[in-house]
Amino acid sequence: MKPQVRFIALLPLLLCLPSCSPEKAQPKQDITIVYTNDIHGYIDNVTKDASGQQVDAVRFSKVAGYVDHLKKQGDNVLLIDAGDEVQGSVFGALDKGKEMIAIMNQCGYQLATPGNHDFDFGMDGFNYFVEKANFPYISCNFLTLPEQKNVLDSYKIFEIGGVKLGFIGITTPETITTSTPTFFQNDKGEFIYTMLGQDDPNKLYRAVQNTIDEIKDKVDYVIALGHLGVGMEEKARGITSAQVIANTTGLSAFIDGHSHTTMEQQMVKTKDNKECLLTQTGSYLSAFGEMKITKDGTFSTRLLKDSEFVNQAVKQMEGVLINRIKDEMSKKIANVEHNLYVNNPDKPAQRIIRARETNLADLCSDCMYWYINDKKELDCDLTIINGGGIRKEINAGDATYLDVQSVHPFGNQICLIKTKGINIKNAIEMGVNVIGQWDSDWDCPAENGGFLHIAGMKYDVDATVPSSLKIDSNGMFVSIDGPYRVKNLKIYDKTLKSYVDFDENKDYLVGGINYLLRNSGNGLSMFKDSPVVLDYIDADYVVLAEYMKAFKSAIVNNENAPIKGYENYAYDYENPLGSQRITFLGLDESQGI
Repeated sequence: MKPQVRFIALLPLLLCLPSCSPEKAQPKQDITIVYTNDIHGYIDNVTKDASGQQVDAVRFSKVAGYVDHLKKQGDNVLLIDAGDEVQGSVFGALDKGKEMIAIMNQCGYQLATPGNHDFDFGMDGFNYFVEKANFPYISCNFLTLPEQKNVLDSYKIFEIGGVKLGFIGITTPETITTSTPTFFQNDKGEFIYTMLGQDDPNKLYRAVQNTIDEIKDKVDYVIALGHLGVGMEEKARGITSAQVIANTTGLSAFIDGHSHTTMEQQMVKTKDNKECLLTQTGSYLSAFGEMKITKDGTFSTRLLKDSEFVNQAVKQMEGVLINRIKDEMSKKIANVEHNLYVNNPDKPAQRIIRARETNLADLCSDCMYWYINDKKELDCDLTIINGGGIRKEINAGDATYLDVQSVHPFGNQICLIKTKGINIKNAIEMGVNVIGQWDSDWDCPAENGGFLHIAGMKYDVDATVPSSLKIDSNGMFVSIDGPYRVKNLKIYDKTLKSYVDFDENKDYLVGGINYLLRNSGNGLSMFKDSPVVLDYIDADYVVLAEYMKAFKSAIVNNENAPIKGYENYAYDYENPLGSQRITFLGLDESQGI
């Protein structure tokens, strides 16, 4: 009996997109575009079957297997990706994505656009992907400076099923700040790359429109392959995929990424009031997408949650990598008595670590504070870490190196700098710019990956004070032009064993990842000229592992905490919402956490 595809998908909506003029060809045969986005190195996904047994969920091998199945049926198939394939898990981080690109090659990917995290291993790392991939990367708004020449091809044309499809690549302008800004600079600190749209969304719209105009007479359909997203921050800057559609003409469809939105298909009007299909698969291979273009020019999409078709060669590659990582990283380092949270404990689907304090965030900031002060015997007044750098929760029970590196998959190095108090205050202020807003799309507090968690310090955030943050065209900090939302800052004095008033004019020793403190990550350029006391102290996940191992009997709870030696220091690893180092004033209580 012929095998059947198992999937969970909303019923596809069908429509005929009139974006092509009548003289354009229609497919002689149906065309299928299989697409992924924001995989972030999640190659070991598992789920439970009807009997409760653990089985493989969607993986590269299942996506490739489904493509193989379609081709065996004689279908015209393309396999493409909308960015952030590699970085975000230990499986991509350990060898800087090299094996992940090899797996994508084995899958038969034919096209990709760069996501912001595809630059996390530096330009050399990204150039490695471009060189080794058997498929092209495209982007119409990734340019060199000052020449303003395209780094990659802006588009790729496929002739398939009797028609020509033109794909336009688009990369989020947030890349410069959400990856590491120094990767896009020369040794003088001058930016030598840009993503059009950083300072003005109209530059992004023009780049897309110019590319559409360049290829529209060469193709029958134009499809955007973008890594833009539809998040609140992107909306405020005018750089979402939907806003690009609304400000251009000629797009039939937009395959998107970046915001991790599950969007089977949404119809968006183009500038000339025509329909464009917008879709995104979510993230972490929770689903993959299938776009159909039928012989009558109809477009439809659906999201597949599973498939029984498996490419065995890809599965073998996955297995080798998974087993190698697990063998190296499966050693137990501690026992955790209470869940350590990224998400809201009462609403597990609601991520809060980029907007609220959690016990895991406290642990991640405390580990650096302890490591620098106690392990390295240096003097450190406070440490900071951005919520966007804490990627995965740790469940109660035995914790391994794999668990810890999954929290910090980017391999950032810890450093120590000396800087003025005002720089610290400005950095915190920059991270709380959306506090008090609510993201109705995600039903959660509006988030900012640059929201800072701290050790050795306390502060309040007054949500009734409007943010007056000013940034430049590259997303770098410029100034605070009004009253501060951050108030009542206190610093822990190790001699007095109490929290004392914070001094904006005093020099403090600040620890944290060099992504923030040395490389202006998340736009924290206020630290760029601060003297470095010590860099490359150790990798962030190593520091977290060492801290957890240092708990008495390696049992992670309040009683056994190494930080307990600091009398009157605020910590509470047993409370999901931490120790209230960060207090919020004036929040709408109806919005919950």
